[in-house]
Amino acid sequence: MKEAAKYLIKVDAEFRDGQIVPEISYDDVMRLVNEPNIVIVKTGIPSELLTKVIEGTRQWAAQTPLAEGPDTFDNNQHKQRLHIAKIQQAPQLFHDHTFDAIVELESTFKQTLLSVFDPMRNFWNSLTSNDEAFGIRKGEPYFHPQVTHYPLGGSFFGRHWHPLNPQKVGMILALNQYGKDYTSGGTGYVINNHIVETEGYHDLGDMILFRYDLPHWVSPSSFADRFNWDDPAGRWVSILPFYDPWATPAEKNEPQGWKTQIQSARNSPSKATV
Repeated sequence: MKEAAKYLIKVDAEFRDGQIVPEISYDDVMRLVNEPNIVIVKTGIPSELLTKVIEGTRQWAAQTPLAEGPDTFDNNQHKQRLHIAKIQQAPQLFHDHTFDAIVELESTFKQTLLSVFDPMRNFWNSLTSNDEAFGIRKGEPYFHPQVTHYPLGGSFFGRHWHPLNPQKVGMILALNQYGKDYTSGGTGYVINNHIVETEGYHDLGDMILFRYDLPHWVSPSSFADRFNWDDPAGRWVSILPFYDPWATPAEKNEPQGWKTQIQSARNSPSKATV
């Protein structure tokens, strides 16, 4: 474990029998997240598994019509998001692939996705003391596995925020390599009025962990490149949200209570409480 920058801590891990095993305890990882810090876990997931997720997702998307209507949260879809979120007023420009019904996918592609999403799910369960499985459960929180592509030429996600619960900790796994596959764009955060940028720190196979109620964004990819939805170049990540899509959404105004919550977490015993 080492501090890479202010509020940015890297934690080594092993990928053992399909599990991400950190060098420190899960409780200590969660404590670091809640202090708060942005924690980058070097998962050790083999690069060939990550590459297969990108390739498999692109092949699946090529055979699946783009979704254009409102999200239903009960299917597998991909959408070119180009709008401003109504509640948070956060502008968006990225290609989103969401697998709410991951268990219903064709077997080979399902296993490709699960080779990455199962380790992420088990890691989240260990961090949050849960035992959640994949599957749609209307009226309750459930997992929404996503593979997101930020094309070159100006893709981004504006500053936004989420309720802390039930997610507690956000997870962003890098599927390709900064400096090789893309050279601009990364997730940024605000901690105690300090801007934390992860661009350049988030390498292939690294998983960012963050308190889910921290304001955050994805910085634009370079406008020096020509934008093209069909070009696979750019940043690819997998994320694993856990929420009830029919529950009360985040507030319109950016929450201020998170500063008080963070202060409480910092003063708590070594085992984090959320």
